[in-house]
Amino acid sequence: MRQSREEIEDYDFIINLVYERARIRLNDGKHQLIKARLGKRMRHHGHQTLAEYINFLKNSGTEEEITHVVDALTTNFTHFLREKDHFDFLVQTGIPKTLESGQRRFSVWSAACATGEEPYSIGFYLSHHFPPEQNWDWKILATDISTKALGKAQEAIYPEDRLEAVPPEWRRNYFQKGFGKWLGNYRIKDSIRARITFRNLNLLGQYDVNEQFTVIFCRNVMIYFDRPTQEELVKKLSRFLVPKGYLLIGHSESLTGLNTGLKCLRPSVYQKE
Repeated sequence: MRQSREEIEDYDFIINLVYERARIRLNDGKHQLIKARLGKRMRHHGHQTLAEYINFLKNSGTEEEITHVVDALTTNFTHFLREKDHFDFLVQTGIPKTLESGQRRFSVWSAACATGEEPYSIGFYLSHHFPPEQNWDWKILATDISTKALGKAQEAIYPEDRLEAVPPEWRRNYFQKGFGKWLGNYRIKDSIRARITFRNLNLLGQYDVNEQFTVIFCRNVMIYFDRPTQEELVKKLSRFLVPKGYLLIGHSESLTGLNTGLKCLRPSVYQKE
């Protein structure tokens, strides 16, 4: 069905709002997705149509409500040990080649952590290869623009089918099996959770970060950004890398042609020069 000019303007308003707040560009083919994902907010406020809800946003929308819009429309798909070679690189190369002789303290940043599977996966690997009981002192910062996703991450409870990629030994070591009403669910153990700090952060906004990182994971988020925004983001992130530190991006992403000051070691792996 052909859309009216008013309907197109309504969708354009949402598309521009999300780009302004998150630098994510929803194209014109996302109209049905926009309508579906905002349905819960429409019902919450008693609006029958998307036009009514958008009129509410324009005239009475609070910052909290706009945050709900961004939460609903930013993709948070992830799973444990996703793109496993990055975690292998982290423990085999990223950490060993960055630390100075005798150094046993370091930090890793999961810059778009979604519902927590990425930072917890980092925690599994670090616990296994750099065990705290052997005086390794490491911590993980996990940030995301979505407050809803961060809430799930901090809850740290996942259904069993989300653990398919996790080796049985790691399930035993790093998860608590649920019983009773939690049957079929697993919770990350405190030994991992205690080393991860979750924080709401817009990667294109101001950073409340006061430390340097040996490795930064920023995977599968830049595919939603235009090229100037990608360059801006990578330059910002690189300032928080230690000398010779590493930035890991998604396998479907590339920094080719961008002026970032980073050296490409192999696809999706970049080093601060």
